[in-house]
Amino acid sequence: MNIEYKLSGKSGYLFIVGLLLGPILMVLLSIIYAYIDVYNPFIYVTILVFIGLFSGILFIQKMVIRLSKCRNINSSIIYGILTGLFGLYSIWCAFIYVMFQRENIPIDLYDIILSPSLVYNTANNLSILGLYEIFGISIKGGLLWFIWIVEAIGIIGAGAIGGFAAIHEQVFCEDCNKWAKELNDDIRLAIENRDEAKKIIDTDIEKILSYEIQGNLNTEHIKVNLHQCSKCQNTNTVNVDFITYETNQKGEVKEKSEDFSSVFVISANQLNSFVNKKNKTSLQTNLNENTENV
Repeated sequence: MNIEYKLSGKSGYLFIVGLLLGPILMVLLSIIYAYIDVYNPFIYVTILVFIGLFSGILFIQKMVIRLSKCRNINSSIIYGILTGLFGLYSIWCAFIYVMFQRENIPIDLYDIILSPSLVYNTANNLSILGLYEIFGISIKGGLLWFIWIVEAIGIIGAGAIGGFAAIHEQVFCEDCNKWAKELNDDIRLAIENRDEAKKIIDTDIEKILSYEIQGNLNTEHIKVNLHQCSKCQNTNTVNVDFITYETNQKGEVKEKSEDFSSVFVISANQLNSFVNKKNKTSLQTNLNENTENV
């Protein structure tokens, strides 16, 4: 029978490390984003720059949460939202600072951060005057505020998503006080029936050891993910993803992955059974290929 793995729920040093490291990284990211945004001559590239900002927030969240050894999903999401809110404000402050610098208006970033009224009044003036044009149409007023609100939701959402994603399906060894390492063995197994495989996995995941290694990676299959504490090797887990493929408009085949099981505790012997299954199959495949080439 399966034993589901659960994080301990401890927040670790999240709000200590977060307060020390998070704001510094967010301000640095905000300054980089502001310089690119203000001096970028191609308004249509702005969406790509925003995606880069989104990715940067996710990276900061993952770094802070893992360094702080937070194992509490609620704490990580709350911290993520707070980081997103701080990030939103720091991005506006950095944007105004860089814009003022471009116009040779002497002011320190520190003074802008300490003046929320200046930030609001500047944003309001920009909304009246218009900030940029798209297809020759000046974007201002309610439309510009709507765009800013969408951006704000994206920034705060990135913080929340980053907080959740940082520990989603992650494993922590309480005995060694460290994160377990993900074993990148890329174990992919063939299935004939999705519903049947799901029942077997939820009942006794060890039974999928009887499944064959997936040969054609362009058809539906399952992927086995293993974690192990690299120090004591006593904390071992397994979870499964369901892999499908779809073709985009360019005719490119893209792999899609979705969670197919909870994270389950397994013994070191069970983990080795999964690893050995992949190794034995790979060895047999190499022997067959060498035989054919002789």
